[in-house]
Amino acid sequence: MKVELRDPNVIMKLSRLGSFHQSKLSFLRSFLDEFKDWEYNRDLFNLDSGGYGVAIYSFKKYKRVYSLVCFANKIDDNDRSDRVIATKWDAAFTLHDGVPSKKDVERLKNEVPRQEVGRLSYKELTLSRANKSIRVFNHVVENLSKGIQPDLNLLEKVGYLYRTTAVYGSGKFGLADRFRIKNRAEINGPFRLEMMLVYLVRQFTFDQVNHVAKHKDPKNAVNLDPKICRNLGIGNSTGLGMAPFIVNHPTLLNNWIMSREVALKKIREWLRQYNRIRPHHALNMRTPIPETLLEKPKINGRI
Repeated sequence: MKVELRDPNVIMKLSRLGSFHQSKLSFLRSFLDEFKDWEYNRDLFNLDSGGYGVAIYSFKKYKRVYSLVCFANKIDDNDRSDRVIATKWDAAFTLHDGVPSKKDVERLKNEVPRQEVGRLSYKELTLSRANKSIRVFNHVVENLSKGIQPDLNLLEKVGYLYRTTAVYGSGKFGLADRFRIKNRAEINGPFRLEMMLVYLVRQFTFDQVNHVAKHKDPKNAVNLDPKICRNLGIGNSTGLGMAPFIVNHPTLLNNWIMSREVALKKIREWLRQYNRIRPHHALNMRTPIPETLLEKPKINGRI
């Protein structure tokens, strides 16, 4: 039984586009599906008692390695801002193509925290920075250091420990141009490298908060419950780049939404066929809906 695609005048309203639930076609879900079999490692975690320093995380499969290099910085509360004009952040990140050498890390240490003012190389694929939710981060540290888990109501209201203020890629500020990596099968999908960066940053926030709590009270501190971690993500404070991107790429946006709508259409057709038309053994091979109520095919304009 044929089901029509939903009206684009309804589907393409901003209020609906902004409230989509995740699906297997979503950027993050497709990234996780692609990289679920890759080897994950925390290669370096050199933070002081306050949680400031350098950390490196990596995904590896065969000879391919992607490494997230993290720089956690101590800044004054007055310098913390989510505005585009900000110049200091609680942490800065870059996704490095391969395994960074000590020389690479030293180079990145001088450039990544500067963000737009700094200069990256073809070895780097994406660039980002993020700020803590001070209220949530300090609350989690305080509770974990006492041996108890944080208030779930507070975490559910905010949903993250850190929020990004930008995620850059594709040649910006010296990053590798897309043509260098476009033929790699594992990133042949929308925003795969950006999703990788954000996913690894999320893990860094958990490791950092556990680390700070442990140093605050080594005897009593506990780690953040993995069940709580599953419900926490990374916040996004701006999203300014996506607006002009969508305006300038209407065909790409159409293809993203069309893929979802076609999938939903096929599911609805299958459900209608199964629940209304297909003969069931339990009904002595009759259809779930009486034949008299089923739509009959039209022949020469007649029913």
